[in-house]
Amino acid sequence: MRAMKEILLVPTMEYEHKLEVDVMDFVDAKARKRCGITLDYGWRDIQRLDEEGLDLEGKLAHYEDRVYQLVKINIAQDWTCVGGMDEIRRILKKHL
Repeated sequence: MRAMKEILLVPTMEYEHKLEVDVMDFVDAKARKRCGITLDYGWRDIQRLDEEGLDLEGKLAHYEDRVYQLVKINIAQDWTCVGGMDEIRRILKKHL
């Protein structure tokens, strides 16, 4: 069984309708970019979440799960966040 991969999330570009995030892992104690993900929060995305009856915390939980699933697909294993999720939540709160 593989050890849980430690991942650092680095928001790189914040737009009116999306957020670009670099996904960093560690090799020999040095961070390296593993991949990038995009979180879309355009009005249609938010409208769909509103229709599902989600409040702000529900929407943030939705995006946290989305981050987890996107990273898991890209690195092909379970992972744990060692930093960056608080900053992502702060950015998302401004747009949701």
